[in-house]
Amino acid sequence: MQQPKAVLFDYGMTLCLEPPAESQKGYAAVLQHAVCNPHGVTARQMEDFAHQAKKDLGWFQEEAAEAPLETWYLSLQRFLLESLDLKLDINELQAEQLYWDVCSPAVPAPHIGEVLTELQARHIPFGVVSNMCFTWATLERRLHACFPDDPFQFILASSEYAFRKPSRRLFELALHKIGAEAQETWFCGDNPICDIDGPAKAGIRPFWYRVNGDFDQCGQPKFPCTKLRDWREFLHYLPKN
Repeated sequence: MQQPKAVLFDYGMTLCLEPPAESQKGYAAVLQHAVCNPHGVTARQMEDFAHQAKKDLGWFQEEAAEAPLETWYLSLQRFLLESLDLKLDINELQAEQLYWDVCSPAVPAPHIGEVLTELQARHIPFGVVSNMCFTWATLERRLHACFPDDPFQFILASSEYAFRKPSRRLFELALHKIGAEAQETWFCGDNPICDIDGPAKAGIRPFWYRVNGDFDQCGQPKFPCTKLRDWREFLHYLPKN
């Protein structure tokens, strides 16, 4: 098998693992910084209000072949704070990061470090392409916490570019940024629509990573792909030096 010229990774449940989000804990942490809360809003009330807003924005819909444009969490956060007359003693980026860090902390996926080290040793550039409501800066800080040597050539968060995976436009931008052709690039991710069908339509070879190996318990991609249950399996697809 020919060595790729570049590799692209999804973020969540691919490079890093996160537990199911506990929004109420996140809002409780944010409310600790409230210097003005005239209505005595609780974390539970804030969570309920946010849930309805997220529902109206379509955040709970299944991923589709034609993805909607991305909505910033910052926009939602401003809506929540102003609707509830809340004022904080931290800025909006600090509030965003605090909410995410508390409600859904991340750890590197098992053995992903070995993959990144091998790609670096082979001088194969790699970057991140993530559907992400949080800002690039917040995602970059999280990735830095998990990978302190900052090995990624770039981090592309859909929040900064309007388009979401599986939009072909996002993959074409990633190819442009990393300087490789589609047919010589690999993409790794966990979502069958966004991370398999999306890159495949763009001509990129997809690798489907599921940390629990539960390929039969989720939606199925329409395009062929290489399945990975363990990141060490990825190394076997790289040609021997």
